[in-house]
Amino acid sequence: MSSPRSRLLPSNQYTMAGDSNPLDLLCAHFNVVKATLEPASEMPSSLDMRVKRDAHMPSHVLAVFDIPESEWGSSYQPLLVPIRVDLFTRDFRTNIIPPSPPGSTFPVPYSIQHAVGQFVTLPVISMPVPHAPSIPLLLLFGLGLETRSHLLCCHLLPPEVIGEFPAPPAMANLMATLCSDDQLREHSKFNQGLWKNILSLGPRDSTFIELVQTAWNVTVEARRIRKRSQTGNINIPPLPK
Repeated sequence: MSSPRSRLLPSNQYTMAGDSNPLDLLCAHFNVVKATLEPASEMPSSLDMRVKRDAHMPSHVLAVFDIPESEWGSSYQPLLVPIRVDLFTRDFRTNIIPPSPPGSTFPVPYSIQHAVGQFVTLPVISMPVPHAPSIPLLLLFGLGLETRSHLLCCHLLPPEVIGEFPAPPAMANLMATLCSDDQLREHSKFNQGLWKNILSLGPRDSTFIELVQTAWNVTVEARRIRKRSQTGNINIPPLPK
C-alpha cells in the first residue's frame, strides 16, 4: 500500500507566528478550551472541556506523560490533549484508544444551568510516551490539522539553519556556530524526543517523518561539531560578515 500524500505545504518563511503553540492549535482545531488537572490529583476517567464552538468535536482526551505515575511529584501535571479517534486511526499505525461499543456516537456539547457556554464530556486515555512535550506537535502535523511547514521547522531548528535546507552539512555547521551549548541541548532533547515518539506511534506521513529525521540528524551532527571544536579537533568557521 502506497504512503498517503503529504499535506505539508512548502514555505520560504522561517519565522514563528504568534499562534504557534501546538497544544493551543490542537484545542482550536477541535473547538475546545485547553484544560489542566489539579497537581497531584488522580487520573479521571472522563473530563469536561469547555466548548468554543459546536463543530468538529474531539472524541477523547489523551493524558500524556513521560515519567511513571509512581514518580509524579506534588506539582506534576500530565498534558491534556484532545483527539479524534477516527483521525488517529486513519493517520497513525498504533492503536492507543480502545474500540468503542457498537452504536457509540461522538460526544455532544451540552449546557449547564447557571454556567456560561457549553461543555463536552470526553473519555480520558492515559498515554505514557517517550517525550510528552512534543506530542501536541506530532499530533498536530501527523493528523494533518496543520500544514504550515515553516511552523514545524521553527519548532525543530533555528530559523537561520532552516534557511540552509536541504543541505544537512551546511545546516549542522551553521547550527554549531549559532547556538549556545544550552540551546543545542534543548534542540537535541526536543528533536530526539519527537523522533522517539514517531518511532513509537507510527505516523503515516512519510514527508513529515523525513523532515523530523533530517532535523534530528542535523542536531546530532551540530553537537558533534561543537564537541570536536571544544576538544581542539576542529575549527568552526566564523559567520560571514
